[in-house]
Amino acid sequence: MNLQRWCQLDEQIYIAESDERFNQYAGLAHSEKVIERLAEMKATSAQAFLENFDGPRELWLSAVENMADSSTKKLELKLYNLRNQKIATKAGRRTVNWSSWRQFNSVEKDSKRRKQVFDDFVKKTRYISPVIKGRFDAIGDVYAKYKMNPLDGYLESERFSRPQLLDFVKSMGRQAKKPFREALAEMSKKVLGRPAEYYDDFYFFRNRVYADMEKHFAGVSPPGQVKKTLEDMHFDLSSIRFDTENRKNKYPSPICFFVQVPTDVRVLYKSESRYFDLQGCYHEMGHAVHATSIDPAAEYQDRYGFSMGVAEIFSIFLERLTKNRKYLRSLGVADQKVLDDIEARNNFMELFFVAFYTANSLMKAEFWRKGLSMEQASDLYAKLVQEYTGLETPGEYWMLHHILPDAIMYVPSYLVAAVRAAELEKQLQGRFGDEWWTQKEAGSHIRDIMRPGAKIDLSSFSKMDSGLFIKEITGA
Repeated sequence: MNLQRWCQLDEQIYIAESDERFNQYAGLAHSEKVIERLAEMKATSAQAFLENFDGPRELWLSAVENMADSSTKKLELKLYNLRNQKIATKAGRRTVNWSSWRQFNSVEKDSKRRKQVFDDFVKKTRYISPVIKGRFDAIGDVYAKYKMNPLDGYLESERFSRPQLLDFVKSMGRQAKKPFREALAEMSKKVLGRPAEYYDDFYFFRNRVYADMEKHFAGVSPPGQVKKTLEDMHFDLSSIRFDTENRKNKYPSPICFFVQVPTDVRVLYKSESRYFDLQGCYHEMGHAVHATSIDPAAEYQDRYGFSMGVAEIFSIFLERLTKNRKYLRSLGVADQKVLDDIEARNNFMELFFVAFYTANSLMKAEFWRKGLSMEQASDLYAKLVQEYTGLETPGEYWMLHHILPDAIMYVPSYLVAAVRAAELEKQLQGRFGDEWWTQKEAGSHIRDIMRPGAKIDLSSFSKMDSGLFIKEITGA
């Protein structure tokens, strides 16, 4: 077998698996047996690569990750099902499960009822904890065969040393900590009429903090508006499929599937609240146009092998439009006081994001570096969340997150990408003006950056200057 033939076969397996996983996450008919069988095929393909080829390095790292991920697919599916079956409780007359939790929090007015659901879910992490631990142990064993751990693989893909990454994450957290706590005290008083508690989490605030802003977006269709903006910049959206149906077992967070890059990309999201829907929709469409803008003639590893820190740049970048005062004016939000209010709330949520994801990132890095037990991981998580957010949160909460117990690493990529997205927008403003999204030349420039896939030239717009982003959200 030569490398080209291997790439062709591996891509076909990937496409088939992604299609079936899309159906699962969409809450549509799917076959777990098919997913498991495709995972076995993917693991066999990865093993064949590792036994027969020494490079390219991106494919080698991807093969190790695929071995780890695919060989634990049964445990991943078990976790997916247990979360919907066991992480469930009665709240008044309705049943809330893990998949509907965020929608419940966005509309439930009774704080005691939200606390009851949160506490019950935390207690029920006992059902999923052994599965998460079993899967992570097995993933660690795969990496150990190649004399590395999952953190090592992540760092190499992102091209950071461990000290570089940890220094970056801790620096972000330190800069955000004080202004976040001040903003939390003010916003909690406004939204809740009391100080925030642990069950008033990031995802609760992400919806509720904008509740009285909803009327300003009543006439805005998130899918329609983002499509119009992208089409005005001459993006071709014909390869992107949107699914906005609110099915019972549909994944609770917006998510994008790169089924076949660049010709088949699919976006899922469930409505939570008008303004968040706008943000979530733009975020996932950022992923989608990134994938569909990659050169179809690019090498296999360049079409699929870009790092997580690169994967999140264009999603966060496009989401930033929903926070841009001039862009919001173009959507009909003209009142200066309303725009000031939205900016203050967005800055609060960005500060919350930095503080929360600092804790998430540091816990997951230590989990892999030290081989923590689940109890140790939860204890460390509680300590880190309190250190960076000031909220005394049950440590088991990390197991209820939508990324931490699923992804091998991933979480620091959001912080890395947030900085790079701010730098990219700054460049566009300098070249095409403050309303760069109205310029087709800006769209062409963005596509030129996206086109090489994994061979993206980050230095063309990013110096990893966290000060630009932090200054923006603190008003310093």
